[in-house]
Amino acid sequence: MPQSPQPHLSQRALQAAGQPIGPLMSMALANPDIISLAAGFVDNQSLPTSITRQAAEKVLTAGDQSKAALQYGSNHGDEQLRQLILQYTIDMNRHAAGDMQPYNVDLDQIFITPGSNQFLFLLADTILDPGDIILCASPSYFVFIGAVKNIGGHTYGVATDSLGLIPQALEAALQQLESEGKLSRVRAIYTVPYFDNPGGTTLSAERGQEILEIAKRWSRENKIYVIADEAYRLLRYQGKDVPSIHHWDPELEHTIVAGTFSKSFSPGIRVGWGIVPRELAGPLGDQKSNLDFGAPHLSQKIMATVLADKLWLGHVDKLRNVYMERCNAMLSALATHLGDVDGCHWHETQGGLCIWLTLPNHIDTGLDGGFLQAAVDAGVIYVPGEYCFASQGEPANHSTIRLTFGVQSAERIEQGVRLLSEQVKAWQ
Repeated sequence: MPQSPQPHLSQRALQAAGQPIGPLMSMALANPDIISLAAGFVDNQSLPTSITRQAAEKVLTAGDQSKAALQYGSNHGDEQLRQLILQYTIDMNRHAAGDMQPYNVDLDQIFITPGSNQFLFLLADTILDPGDIILCASPSYFVFIGAVKNIGGHTYGVATDSLGLIPQALEAALQQLESEGKLSRVRAIYTVPYFDNPGGTTLSAERGQEILEIAKRWSRENKIYVIADEAYRLLRYQGKDVPSIHHWDPELEHTIVAGTFSKSFSPGIRVGWGIVPRELAGPLGDQKSNLDFGAPHLSQKIMATVLADKLWLGHVDKLRNVYMERCNAMLSALATHLGDVDGCHWHETQGGLCIWLTLPNHIDTGLDGGFLQAAVDAGVIYVPGEYCFASQGEPANHSTIRLTFGVQSAERIEQGVRLLSEQVKAWQ
């Protein structure tokens, strides 16, 4: 019997292979009672059902305006929502910096997307050709690393410490790329400046300014952008807010800002946004019109109502209380169960949903290292740190783990860390 012909897969489909979500979810589903310290989900009990119902009812009982909410919207996104997001961004930065910095940003520079991940993918698809380079922290957000790979670009890792991406290391990376004749392929520097996923670190205002100045200074053969992925900015549990990198670039010449309501309101509402320099607004809009010709309009109108009626930040305050308790529970459990183990250390984040844990060098935390399966058998799962490193530059550390505390209760977090620590000690 003749063999069936093999299907042809595009290069991009082949480049998308190797993401960790599939095998990790399979492990979790095969162990239904497992304590997941891997999932980057938000707390289910804190989802804003009452606020969303109130806003949805207002949108859907507004006569002809209700019909407009159920119709196609604009490619850029709902104008009211974009205005509210821009004002929120400006107010946050002015409050954090303690000044009245003037901004010069038009609504046409703001795009609404179904979550910020789509914006980041669209952005990468707009500025990258195959072989182009984006520099990023080492470790960095693995979904963005995967998006760049999917497009045929390369990520180049830059060393970090407890305060995030190190400017001197960024300078050294650019010097190295210049010596290799690759500076002309560098398109952007990707940062998660607030409570980095996965590192849990926050860039100081000084570091943010320095990274921006480095991008400007090295924009010799082409412009190098700084992408500020601010998904976690509002989830601060201690310390004072830091101005966005955008604050030091009020004309938005080099800076690109990404944001989302997924972590601070609801992931199911699927509303994210991006603010781009003027020269990117047209090309990115063209790309977007080929993809969706406008994010879901009803979700946008609901979020615009939530913001206009000042219902959002009160909900954020409730979330901070929930997540602060869980963050403290994880940090306390790590100190109790792993504090005396040589080679174990972690960043004590002030917000967000992630903690970056480093184990002794001889423990390989990856899918093929054996330790992950041992942890799963013991009843706990995590994201192997190896997925969070760029394809080039600073080498991957295979003894690292991304832990998240958004989903589990404080009691389950303590239990999960204890089970993990028992495996660490068994592998000593």
